[in-house]
Amino acid sequence: GHFLMPYLSARTLIEKVAEAFLVPGVYFAYTGSRDNSGGRLVLAGILCGLSWMVRFNVAISVAFMAPAIWYYSRSVRSMLVFCAGVLVMITASGFLDLSYLGSFANSTLNLLGSEFILETRPPLPQPFWIYIALVFGIFIPPFSLYFLLSFLRKHIIKEHIIIFAAVISFIVAHCLITHKEERYMVPIFSLLVVMGSVGLHGWLSESSKNTVIRKLFRYIAAAAVVFNIALLVPFTVNYAHKGMVEPFVYLSTQDDVATVLVDRTERYRLLPKVYAGFNTPVLDTLNNWSELHVRDTILRQLDDIDYVIIYSDNRIEEHVDSLTRYLGRLEQVYHSTPSIIDRLLHFLNPKHNHTNEARVFRRVKEDIPNLKES
Repeated sequence: GHFLMPYLSARTLIEKVAEAFLVPGVYFAYTGSRDNSGGRLVLAGILCGLSWMVRFNVAISVAFMAPAIWYYSRSVRSMLVFCAGVLVMITASGFLDLSYLGSFANSTLNLLGSEFILETRPPLPQPFWIYIALVFGIFIPPFSLYFLLSFLRKHIIKEHIIIFAAVISFIVAHCLITHKEERYMVPIFSLLVVMGSVGLHGWLSESSKNTVIRKLFRYIAAAAVVFNIALLVPFTVNYAHKGMVEPFVYLSTQDDVATVLVDRTERYRLLPKVYAGFNTPVLDTLNNWSELHVRDTILRQLDDIDYVIIYSDNRIEEHVDSLTRYLGRLEQVYHSTPSIIDRLLHFLNPKHNHTNEARVFRRVKEDIPNLKES
């Protein structure tokens, strides 16, 4: 079930990179607090700060880890040493903003003003409980009930208060944010795996083998393992927003690409142009049809177009007809079909999750139309 999350897609990679720093950061916070090691606590702070720099939302977890370290170690010094490591990265981030954006901590202040405001019409409204349902669903119920709830016992929470504070604060804070996307939970999924393993181990060690609940667990766990293995192969090689990525990968293999017109009139989307390779072509984005006439008659920006990327799920003929008038004959050279993840997300929420189909057309330049005659 862990592989249901589309980790390899363009928009969730940032969450996975943040997770890669957060998990060892939590580990060194534990060992540093336990052994009173200032070096490990500074390292923990730096790693958690790096995680925050990659994905701003992780700051919620990092902030609540500090008092958890004090509670776990009963040492104010340990908490302050950890905070010093985090402060190093916050300062570094602030100076990077000063260098690239013109003011100290510019990106942080912008994100603070956008992530936690109560929007009247959020782009993707979801009920507050959606993340709780997601967490239990991704670990496959009813196994997830054993796996996650077994951690919620007083002596286990007290012994593992740092990871508990990091995960719970992250989930609760995101439940309060109006704009909710499933990918926001990715940075703490590995920590959830650790929590579930710790809780399950404790429950199996302490409970009687002859109880009905314990016997039932064996069948539920076996079913979850089988289900995971069945899903492992197809979901490992699939990712969401496939249509956004593949056209640029295709263009990276062509040697006649200079300028690309991207038709996103049907649905505005960010473009992962880095997938076009090191020699990224010039991109001319078309957001509405009125821009096309201006580009052609006033700006004269269409003469150099070599390829066209069209994002459309079921109105491709309309797009081709409109573009042909200005660009001449277009020859389809590539079609990116929806991945399993795209089809699944579209089925679950067709209003917000399009199938993300994309087509690449090569412009047949010897057939450029004469607009004066038309």
